[in-house]
Amino acid sequence: MEELVLKEDDLIDVVVEDTEMPKEDTRWMALARVHTEKTYSQYWFYRNMRVAWDLAQEVKIRPLEDNLYSMQFSCLGDWERVMGDGPWNFKGKAVVLLEYAGFTKPSTIELNKLDVWIQIHDLPDGFFSKVKALSATVGEFIYVEPRFPDFEGNFARVRIRIDVTKPLKNVVSLVIKKKDSVQRVIFRVKYERLPDWCPVCGHLGHQHKECGDGVHAPKALVFKDIKDTWFKGPGSGPDESSNIGRGRGRGRAGRGRGRSSNSADSFDDQ
Repeated sequence: MEELVLKEDDLIDVVVEDTEMPKEDTRWMALARVHTEKTYSQYWFYRNMRVAWDLAQEVKIRPLEDNLYSMQFSCLGDWERVMGDGPWNFKGKAVVLLEYAGFTKPSTIELNKLDVWIQIHDLPDGFFSKVKALSATVGEFIYVEPRFPDFEGNFARVRIRIDVTKPLKNVVSLVIKKKDSVQRVIFRVKYERLPDWCPVCGHLGHQHKECGDGVHAPKALVFKDIKDTWFKGPGSGPDESSNIGRGRGRGRAGRGRGRSSNSADSFDDQ
């Protein structure tokens, strides 16, 4: 009100009761943006994301302002797949999605969180109970995939929520306190289906040749090996409050190398 120089007497309020809010009209909605400062074609964004999501029914995508969209899906299956099987990317850039109830000003909502699978490598079984605490140093913990008998891989697989405005973490550390000594153990962190990131600064949204003047010594690429080379199927893991997706920890080494189905690069952009 202050910036509009309004007084209380200038306003004539319309009162809305909670029971009057048409929740059925706003179900299966989301807000979205592409994590990039570059310009891009909305047409190809719409077309490529529809292909990448492999939708059963139509999705209504409405541009709200520059690089901000509202989306409404037509069925529960499409909604669960898109919201649970990320991260998604468009031309290599992360597509940030957030569930939207439809009753908050879209411009006031921060879209900076991305759900991803990480792998904590070479973690001894005896420390598996510390996975939640370790992953919480990388992002907001969501779910850890249990180590079933058919799980293959020398790592713990964890679903977390990261802040795309902050640099990625490439390691986690554990301090072991013994009676006569203190030992720090460092474990490598890798990310599954990671969108474009900078091996120099660790931020999403650009590559190292776009960071600063683009000229960097090899030793400066400290974040270069954080993308996993062992592709995992999509899924957010079992969750008590939702049936969105199921994590999968099976596969063979080397399977799925190359472009994943979560990449919306099916067509040439123009």
